[in-house]
Amino acid sequence: MNLKNAPTSAFLSVTLLCNARCVMCDIWKNRGLDFTPLDVYKKLPDSLEMVDLTGGEPFLRPDMAKVVAAVRKSCPKARILITTNGFLHHNIEKQLDDILKADSKIAFRLSMDGGLSMHEKIRRVPQAYEKVIHTIEVLKKKGVVDIGIIYTLMKQNKHELKDVYSYTKKEHIHFSLNVVHDSPVYFGKEKTQLRPDPKEVKEHFDWLFKQQMKSANPKDWAKAWFNKQSYYYMMTHRRPLPCGAGENFFYMDPFANIFMCHLKNWPIGNLKKQTFNEIWSGIPRKKFLPKARGCNDCWIVCTAKDAIKKNKIRVTQDLLSEMLFNSL
Repeated sequence: MNLKNAPTSAFLSVTLLCNARCVMCDIWKNRGLDFTPLDVYKKLPDSLEMVDLTGGEPFLRPDMAKVVAAVRKSCPKARILITTNGFLHHNIEKQLDDILKADSKIAFRLSMDGGLSMHEKIRRVPQAYEKVIHTIEVLKKKGVVDIGIIYTLMKQNKHELKDVYSYTKKEHIHFSLNVVHDSPVYFGKEKTQLRPDPKEVKEHFDWLFKQQMKSANPKDWAKAWFNKQSYYYMMTHRRPLPCGAGENFFYMDPFANIFMCHLKNWPIGNLKKQTFNEIWSGIPRKKFLPKARGCNDCWIVCTAKDAIKKNKIRVTQDLLSEMLFNSL
């Protein structure tokens, strides 16, 4: 695809249907069959290097293997990951062989917001924790290597961070942290009131930073930097790096509406009705770009990854300074 300033990341909701009742997300309140038609994925730009297939709950779709295959064909160099709550382990196991045929390096990210009782309270699904554990066992048994946990920090579960992180280290899987956010087009409104007082979690963030900096993997150092900045974002409501929404990445809902990102109601086109080139070169995107560049309404993993890549020198300098300070 011959496209100037083509995006490298995309977040695609394959459905807004959800089988969870999460306290920090209202997606489950959606009703109706809203599966993105497979033909839409054929129109994605081949510039994409990362595609996150999310929901709702992706495995409420019986054709996730076909979705993965369609994305893989359109985006041959992309790392594809599926973000799931992990509750439908039977559905996942049933489709997993075909998914792995479509993409043998497929990544999975599962939600875990605490231990046995806490995860169930937050997700409001019976045996939520046990179901996630079961799904991780299924993924490992089938040979999936890239598995990770996403932990969403709130007042309710602020004391569970250490336990969740320790679980991921024991199981040799990845760990990601996000602070709860608002989104009129995705999570819902008035969710930031669920955030804890930053002073109450400073100890936990400091502990996590030290743990991740012990790793021999530079990717863990980048995560440590991101998490440290998450704490400062809670304090200041200022992003440490400019947002790349509508430049480096975009969000597509199940109806093929393209948005600058999934946090703001900034629609720029529809992939059913237009080509991606038309959308990316169109007036709506140009209108929202200044707003996106100056936006401070989020600091979450999916909107920060590309910014961190683009600012490797800044991040490296910060980490070196931190290492030097702690060695004195």
